[in-house]
Amino acid sequence: MAEPTDSQLISDYLVDLYGADPFAHVRVASNAHRVEHAASLGRGGEQTCGVYPSDAPKMRLLATVLRATGAQRILEIGCGLGYSALWLAEAAGPRASIETIDRFPDHIELAMRETEDLGFAGRIEFHQGEAQEILLRLSGPYDLIHDDGWFAEEPPYFQRMVDLLRPGGLLVMSNWFLLGHATTDKPEVDWSQFAGPDWATNVKAYARRLTSHPQLHVSFIMQPAWLALACKLHQ
Repeated sequence: MAEPTDSQLISDYLVDLYGADPFAHVRVASNAHRVEHAASLGRGGEQTCGVYPSDAPKMRLLATVLRATGAQRILEIGCGLGYSALWLAEAAGPRASIETIDRFPDHIELAMRETEDLGFAGRIEFHQGEAQEILLRLSGPYDLIHDDGWFAEEPPYFQRMVDLLRPGGLLVMSNWFLLGHATTDKPEVDWSQFAGPDWATNVKAYARRLTSHPQLHVSFIMQPAWLALACKLHQ
């Protein structure tokens, strides 16, 4: 068995400090599903399935942000089996509106089952389809948007997210470990096989696009959280 990494040791210690992960079984089920789903997808495998839930310390951070801001209308891109949506729903409280998007119908079905089993039925609304198409049908403003679907290049729905966010609202983007890999040129995985040979250039380009966007004030929270937080400016 491989020795745990420093990041894993820190993550495990933080979860112990926080008093365990209330949705740990959904995260375990998500990892198992990704492997099983990959077998039916052929080329692309686990990357195409895309169910890579954030770890508990990251979701604890997002839950703290939610509690501090009092966000009540929340949108998520990248539902998976509902792990992060459950964290967001619990933090926002029973009066909040949570909407989440995923391209695969079986992900939506499994996520709905988990929310019902855990007593969150009716508190999370699910949209099945491609994010850029679903976002065009939604009406803002949202207090907080969590983009957990982005990977390696600017998503086609980026400006639409900004448009749907209220002034003073927060755009939270996961998966920015890729920026660390791109800037140090020390990727832990050969991302080119999933995101093409120009992945590092594309990641840096999106980071620059974010930080130069006239409607956003952006900060990156790097290791071990690997998040970008973008507040929409009042103009």
